[in-house]
Amino acid sequence: MKTCANCGVEVEENANFCPLCGEPVVDKHSGNVESIYIRKRERDEKSLTDYQRLSGLQKRQLFWEISGMVLITGILVTLLLDLFGSDRLTWSRYSMTVCAVLFINTTLIRFYSKNLLILMLGSLASVSALLIVLDVFTGQLEWGINLGIPLLAVAYILTLALIKIIGRAREKGLNIIAYSFIALGILSLGTEGVVSLYLENVLSLHWSLVVIASVFPGAAILFFIHYRLKRGTDLRRFFHI
Repeated sequence: MKTCANCGVEVEENANFCPLCGEPVVDKHSGNVESIYIRKRERDEKSLTDYQRLSGLQKRQLFWEISGMVLITGILVTLLLDLFGSDRLTWSRYSMTVCAVLFINTTLIRFYSKNLLILMLGSLASVSALLIVLDVFTGQLEWGINLGIPLLAVAYILTLALIKIIGRAREKGLNIIAYSFIALGILSLGTEGVVSLYLENVLSLHWSLVVIASVFPGAAILFFIHYRLKRGTDLRRFFHI
Protein backbone atom coordinates (compact mmCIF):
# COMPACT_ATOMS: atom_id res chain seq x y z
CA MET A 1 0.00 0.00 0.00
CA LYS A 2 1.01 3.59 -0.51
CA THR A 3 2.04 5.80 2.38
CA CYS A 4 1.14 9.45 2.75
CA ALA A 5 4.31 11.54 2.57
CA ASN A 6 2.82 14.08 4.98
CA CYS A 7 1.44 12.04 7.92
CA GLY A 8 2.69 8.52 7.18
CA VAL A 9 -0.71 6.80 7.20
CA GLU A 10 -1.30 3.97 4.73
CA VAL A 11 -3.69 4.79 1.87
CA GLU A 12 -5.29 2.82 -0.93
CA GLU A 13 -3.30 2.31 -4.12
CA ASN A 14 -5.77 4.34 -6.20
CA ALA A 15 -6.24 7.13 -3.66
CA ASN A 16 -5.43 10.64 -4.84
CA PHE A 17 -5.68 12.33 -1.43
CA CYS A 18 -4.87 11.18 2.10
CA PRO A 19 -8.08 10.49 4.06
CA LEU A 20 -6.42 11.69 7.28
CA CYS A 21 -4.60 14.94 6.44
CA GLY A 22 -6.01 15.70 2.98
CA GLU A 23 -2.60 16.05 1.27
CA PRO A 24 -2.21 14.76 -2.31
CA VAL A 25 -0.85 11.21 -2.44
CA VAL A 26 2.27 11.14 -4.60
CA ASP A 27 4.86 8.54 -5.37
CA LYS A 28 7.91 8.55 -3.12
CA HIS A 29 10.15 9.03 -6.13
CA SER A 30 8.16 12.01 -7.36
CA GLY A 31 9.56 15.50 -7.05
CA ASN A 32 6.33 16.63 -5.38
CA VAL A 33 7.29 14.82 -2.17
CA GLU A 34 9.73 17.57 -1.25
CA SER A 35 7.07 20.24 -1.64
CA ILE A 36 4.77 18.28 0.70
CA TYR A 37 7.52 18.10 3.31
CA ILE A 38 8.10 21.84 2.96
CA ARG A 39 4.39 22.60 3.46
CA LYS A 40 4.30 20.29 6.50
CA ARG A 41 7.28 22.06 8.04
CA GLU A 42 5.67 25.44 7.40
CA ARG A 43 2.44 24.33 9.07
CA ASP A 44 4.37 23.00 12.06
CA GLU A 45 6.22 26.30 12.41
CA LYS A 46 3.00 28.27 12.22
CA SER A 47 1.43 26.10 14.92
CA LEU A 48 4.21 27.03 17.34
CA THR A 49 3.48 29.85 19.76
CA ASP A 50 5.81 32.81 20.08
CA TYR A 51 7.09 31.37 23.36
CA GLN A 52 7.90 28.00 21.78
CA ARG A 53 9.98 29.72 19.13
CA LEU A 54 12.25 31.25 21.77
CA SER A 55 15.63 29.73 22.54
CA GLY A 56 16.51 28.47 26.01
CA LEU A 57 18.42 31.67 26.78
CA GLN A 58 15.53 33.84 25.58
CA LYS A 59 13.08 31.86 27.74
CA ARG A 60 15.26 32.34 30.82
CA GLN A 61 15.58 36.06 30.02
CA LEU A 62 11.80 36.40 29.68
CA PHE A 63 11.21 34.49 32.92
CA TRP A 64 13.73 36.69 34.73
CA GLU A 65 12.18 39.92 33.44
CA ILE A 66 8.60 38.91 34.29
CA SER A 67 9.47 37.51 37.72
CA GLY A 68 11.58 40.60 38.44
CA MET A 69 8.69 42.93 37.64
CA VAL A 70 6.28 40.88 39.74
CA LEU A 71 8.62 40.69 42.74
CA ILE A 72 9.63 44.36 42.62
CA THR A 73 5.97 45.34 42.33
CA GLY A 74 5.20 43.13 45.33
CA ILE A 75 7.94 44.83 47.36
CA LEU A 76 6.68 48.32 46.52
CA VAL A 77 3.03 47.48 47.16
CA THR A 78 3.65 45.86 50.55
CA LEU A 79 5.98 48.70 51.53
CA LEU A 80 3.41 51.38 50.72
CA LEU A 81 0.56 49.48 52.39
CA ASP A 82 2.60 49.01 55.54
CA LEU A 83 3.75 52.64 55.68
CA PHE A 84 0.26 54.00 55.11
CA GLY A 85 -1.26 51.59 57.60
CA SER A 86 1.17 51.94 60.50
CA ASP A 87 3.58 54.77 59.55
CA ARG A 88 6.54 52.40 59.98
CA LEU A 89 7.86 49.09 58.72
CA THR A 90 6.25 46.12 60.45
CA TRP A 91 4.95 43.05 58.61
CA SER A 92 6.21 44.26 55.21
CA ARG A 93 9.79 43.53 56.27
CA TYR A 94 9.13 39.82 55.97
CA SER A 95 7.46 39.90 52.56
CA MET A 96 10.07 42.28 51.13
CA THR A 97 12.91 40.11 52.36
CA VAL A 98 11.38 36.97 50.84
CA CYS A 99 10.76 38.76 47.53
CA ALA A 100 14.34 40.01 47.48
CA VAL A 101 15.71 36.49 48.02
CA LEU A 102 13.43 35.11 45.31
CA PHE A 103 14.68 37.77 42.90
CA ILE A 104 18.30 36.89 43.74
CA ASN A 105 17.60 33.24 42.96
CA THR A 106 15.86 34.00 39.66
CA THR A 107 18.84 36.19 38.75
CA LEU A 108 21.20 33.32 39.53
CA ILE A 109 19.14 31.02 37.31
CA ARG A 110 19.23 33.57 34.50
CA PHE A 111 22.96 34.24 34.50
CA TYR A 112 24.49 31.10 36.02
CA SER A 113 22.22 28.27 34.85
CA LYS A 114 25.20 26.56 33.20
CA ASN A 115 27.49 26.98 36.22
CA LEU A 116 25.87 24.68 38.74
CA LEU A 117 28.40 25.34 41.52
CA ILE A 118 27.94 29.13 41.48
CA LEU A 119 24.17 28.70 41.17
CA MET A 120 23.92 26.40 44.19
CA LEU A 121 26.36 28.38 46.35
CA GLY A 122 24.62 31.65 45.53
CA SER A 123 21.22 30.17 46.29
CA LEU A 124 22.49 28.69 49.58
CA ALA A 125 24.00 32.03 50.60
CA SER A 126 20.84 33.98 49.78
CA VAL A 127 18.47 31.60 51.58
CA SER A 128 20.84 31.46 54.58
CA ALA A 129 20.84 35.25 54.68
CA LEU A 130 17.04 35.14 54.63
CA LEU A 131 16.98 32.94 57.75
CA ILE A 132 19.41 35.25 59.55
CA VAL A 133 17.39 38.34 58.66
CA LEU A 134 14.19 36.68 59.85
CA ASP A 135 15.96 35.89 63.12
CA VAL A 136 17.00 39.53 63.41
CA PHE A 137 13.40 40.63 62.87
CA THR A 138 12.22 38.36 65.67
CA GLY A 139 14.99 39.59 67.99
CA GLN A 140 16.80 36.29 68.55
CA LEU A 141 19.75 35.00 66.54
CA GLU A 142 19.45 31.31 67.25
CA TRP A 143 17.19 29.19 65.07
CA GLY A 144 18.47 30.33 61.68
CA ILE A 145 22.18 30.04 62.43
CA ASN A 146 22.17 26.94 64.63
CA LEU A 147 19.51 24.87 62.86
CA GLY A 148 18.21 26.39 59.64
CA ILE A 149 21.52 27.04 57.87
CA PRO A 150 23.07 23.63 58.73
CA LEU A 151 19.95 21.87 57.42
CA LEU A 152 20.09 23.97 54.26
CA ALA A 153 23.78 23.19 53.80
CA VAL A 154 23.14 19.44 54.04
CA ALA A 155 20.28 19.62 51.53
CA TYR A 156 22.18 21.82 49.05
CA ILE A 157 25.38 19.76 49.21
CA LEU A 158 23.47 16.52 48.64
CA THR A 159 21.48 18.05 45.77
CA LEU A 160 24.66 19.32 44.11
CA ALA A 161 26.38 15.96 44.53
CA LEU A 162 23.35 14.07 43.17
CA ILE A 163 23.10 16.29 40.09
CA LYS A 164 26.84 15.92 39.42
CA ILE A 165 26.72 12.13 39.77
CA ILE A 166 23.66 11.81 37.53
CA GLY A 167 25.23 14.13 34.97
CA ARG A 168 28.39 12.02 34.76
CA ALA A 169 26.58 8.69 34.56
CA ARG A 170 27.11 7.16 31.13
CA GLU A 171 23.97 5.08 31.31
CA LYS A 172 20.85 6.49 32.90
CA GLY A 173 18.26 4.03 34.10
CA LEU A 174 17.64 2.26 37.38
CA ASN A 175 20.93 3.62 38.70
CA ILE A 176 19.38 7.10 38.86
CA ILE A 177 16.70 5.82 41.25
CA ALA A 178 19.41 4.07 43.28
CA TYR A 179 21.44 7.28 43.58
CA SER A 180 18.29 9.10 44.71
CA PHE A 181 17.64 6.45 47.39
CA ILE A 182 21.18 6.86 48.72
CA ALA A 183 20.83 10.66 48.76
CA LEU A 184 17.53 10.30 50.67
CA GLY A 185 19.20 8.12 53.27
CA ILE A 186 22.13 10.51 53.72
CA LEU A 187 19.72 13.46 53.92
CA SER A 188 17.76 11.79 56.71
CA LEU A 189 21.01 11.03 58.54
CA GLY A 190 22.21 14.63 58.25
CA THR A 191 18.82 16.02 59.24
CA GLU A 192 18.56 13.97 62.42
CA GLY A 193 22.18 14.71 63.28
CA VAL A 194 21.75 18.47 62.96
CA VAL A 195 18.44 18.47 64.86
CA SER A 196 19.82 16.34 67.70
CA LEU A 197 22.87 18.58 68.08
CA TYR A 198 20.59 21.62 68.18
CA LEU A 199 18.12 20.21 70.72
CA GLU A 200 20.29 17.94 72.87
CA ASN A 201 23.87 19.17 72.20
CA VAL A 202 24.80 15.58 71.40
CA LEU A 203 24.77 13.55 68.20
CA SER A 204 21.93 11.07 68.48
CA LEU A 205 20.78 8.94 65.54
CA HIS A 206 17.66 6.76 65.62
CA TRP A 207 15.01 7.07 62.91
CA SER A 208 17.54 8.03 60.23
CA LEU A 209 19.29 4.66 60.72
CA VAL A 210 15.96 2.96 60.03
CA VAL A 211 15.59 4.98 56.82
CA ILE A 212 19.10 4.02 55.71
CA ALA A 213 18.48 0.37 56.52
CA SER A 214 15.36 0.57 54.34
CA VAL A 215 16.66 2.44 51.29
CA PHE A 216 20.26 1.23 50.97
CA PRO A 217 19.39 -2.45 50.27
CA GLY A 218 16.89 -1.27 47.67
CA ALA A 219 19.55 0.91 46.06
CA ALA A 220 21.96 -2.04 46.00
CA ILE A 221 19.38 -4.22 44.24
CA LEU A 222 18.73 -1.49 41.65
CA PHE A 223 22.46 -1.13 41.00
CA PHE A 224 22.75 -4.91 40.58
CA ILE A 225 19.89 -5.02 38.09
CA HIS A 226 21.23 -2.06 36.15
CA TYR A 227 24.90 -2.99 35.89
CA ARG A 228 24.78 -6.82 35.98
CA LEU A 229 21.54 -8.33 34.83
CA LYS A 230 20.23 -5.62 32.52
CA ARG A 231 23.19 -3.43 31.72
CA GLY A 232 22.10 -0.21 30.06
CA THR A 233 18.43 -0.86 30.71
CA ASP A 234 16.34 2.10 29.76
CA LEU A 235 13.54 3.02 32.15
CA ARG A 236 11.00 3.23 29.35
CA ARG A 237 11.83 -0.24 28.05
CA PHE A 238 12.13 -1.74 31.52
CA PHE A 239 8.69 -0.55 32.64
CA HIS A 240 7.18 -0.94 29.13
CA ILE A 241 6.23 2.75 29.03
